[in-house]
Amino acid sequence: MDSIKQAGKPAQQWSAEDLRHMPAEQRDAILAAAAELAEADYRSDHELTDFEAFGEEDLHGDSSSAEPR
Repeated sequence: MDSIKQAGKPAQQWSAEDLRHMPAEQRDAILAAAAELAEADYRSDHELTDFEAFGEEDLHGDSSSAEPR
């Protein structure tokens, strides 16, 4: 987690391109550390998780072109 957040310093901002150029072990360690830091936010801030992924108009189950089951 040292590469993500060091005591008293802000977290490093990695671009997708930066991550693609890293060895897999380093990239995986950075992504795992970032997920660990974000976990508390997702557990405590329900605005991050209390939403519908699809609205009524996004689902095609009632479409005239839908195949019957």
